[in-house]
Amino acid sequence: MSTAEVFPPERPQAEGLSSALELRLASLAEIVTRLETRVAALEGTAPERALPAAVGSTPEVLVAFSATPPVALPAADLPNPVRLMGLIGRTCLILGGATFIRALVDAGTIHRGWGVALGLAFAITWALLADRAKQSLDSAFHALASILIAYPLIVESTARFGILEPSLAAFLLLAVTCLHGVVAWRRNLQPIIWLATLTSLGSGFAVMAGRRAIEPFLAVFLILGIGALWATYGRRWHGLRWPTALAANLGVLILTSLAAWPGGIPEIYRGISSERAMLFALALVVLYIGSFAIRMFQQQRVVNAFEKVQTILVLLVGFGGAFRVALASGSGTGVLGAGASVAGLGCYATALRFAEEHEETRANFNFFTFLALIFLLLGGPILLPAPVFAALSGALGLGMMMVGLRMQRTVLLLQSGAFLLAAGVTSGLVGWSFRAFLAPGGVGSPLPLSGFLSLAFLMTAVAWFQLHRPSDTIIRKVRPLILFLGAAGTAGAGALLVRACVGLLASGTLEADLLAAIRTGVLSLLAIVMAWFGRRMPILQLRWLVYPMLIVTALKFLFEDLPVGRPLTLFLGFMCYGATLMLAPRLLKTPAPPGGDNHSNASIPEVDS
Repeated sequence: MSTAEVFPPERPQAEGLSSALELRLASLAEIVTRLETRVAALEGTAPERALPAAVGSTPEVLVAFSATPPVALPAADLPNPVRLMGLIGRTCLILGGATFIRALVDAGTIHRGWGVALGLAFAITWALLADRAKQSLDSAFHALASILIAYPLIVESTARFGILEPSLAAFLLLAVTCLHGVVAWRRNLQPIIWLATLTSLGSGFAVMAGRRAIEPFLAVFLILGIGALWATYGRRWHGLRWPTALAANLGVLILTSLAAWPGGIPEIYRGISSERAMLFALALVVLYIGSFAIRMFQQQRVVNAFEKVQTILVLLVGFGGAFRVALASGSGTGVLGAGASVAGLGCYATALRFAEEHEETRANFNFFTFLALIFLLLGGPILLPAPVFAALSGALGLGMMMVGLRMQRTVLLLQSGAFLLAAGVTSGLVGWSFRAFLAPGGVGSPLPLSGFLSLAFLMTAVAWFQLHRPSDTIIRKVRPLILFLGAAGTAGAGALLVRACVGLLASGTLEADLLAAIRTGVLSLLAIVMAWFGRRMPILQLRWLVYPMLIVTALKFLFEDLPVGRPLTLFLGFMCYGATLMLAPRLLKTPAPPGGDNHSNASIPEVDS
């Protein structure tokens, strides 16, 4: 027989029946899986999908079944309505039990004190049962019933009937809130912890207003605030720390306002102590800022919006309130100044831990240097005499300018300007300069030594910036600051020049017309100097002040020189101002000499912060 006559064998009939059976089994398995998914959704559990291991199944059937997409059930997260109604009914029965206890107390069957204890025990029992419930929904409803019983009971028994003392009520309020917080934490019930916290804060304020007791419930607010802060670090319920922090801030504000009340503490709040009020206010600052610092060290994390906002609030409410109480009571200001100064130095030391030039640590460096600046500017004037603080502040400003240029940090340059401004204000340089140009009789006394030192530090800082100019990025950000510092130094030097001219021309009080002519001459000279500096040192940008200075000089000449001037003094004023109008614009239009451009050193890295 030839190979051409050989035909392929026909497919057995049994093989076709087997393929049809396999497809049928796969279809039945898919139907069973859908039914299991629906039953599990109604019971509140998630089924475990497993591949069928039918005897005789081929790999192709298993692959086809495993590739079957899951059934979309949008109502899978919703509880069974029947079960939900049952839980609501159970909650009503629990509340009915609490109401029955209240009825026994109103009828005199149970003493009020024992009734409060029994009601709290009833609420605590359901909180414990909520922790041991098998289903999360059962736990939530049991905790809800406990909340609805415990907090109204504490408020009513304290504020209305006076059964509980405020200190005992505060302790019970804290204990119940912590219990509900633990249950919510263990069972991951975020709505319960929110409800318990907000109800606790509202109950605390209600009892505080009803019994005129501030301090016990303020302690509760502080503990809840710090507890919520650290709890949200772990569970990431970040929104919970806002209401607790605001409650603590508000409580401290109320306490310090009453302790520093004009005329003494009000009669109905005689239990308030100034020492304890200061202690609570400082505790608010230390607890929150200390927690922020510890957390940043532990996790090397970047400061967030809550920490920035709460830091500003605790400084205003906490430290500001403590200072108000210290002024009202007449004691404690020295301790506050010393504490704030030490805290400022500590913040600068802490900022060194984040001094590396990394994007993730830059925000922490700015945060702690900002805190240090605030603490030193608050504590320094309280602790030290004004001349000493002015000298130290000027030295710090110059030091910040040097360190900021070396590290290429914008925040340090801005702090340098703040310290130099504080030195000028506290030393009297600012007020003395204004009187030299604006007071009718000029300045009778010379500039004090602290003013000279402040002006010297200011001029040295500006010169140092000119000699060690930073990168272009930093220059663009600090240009208004440098312009302000240059203008302040120029004004201080001009005031010294006015004082020197007055001292040379007259030993006593100078006549008004001659004083006006001297001021016009000095202002004209300052305009020319700023135009020259604007051409030679464009980094200071003093040329922007030339035309405003000319306008100010013209107005001053019209309103001061003309009304009081004599022909000779008016002649001098016209000559000075006319020469300035001719020279200043020419100096501004003259091109800058070589080497006076605004380009920074290319070897300096551009580190913006």
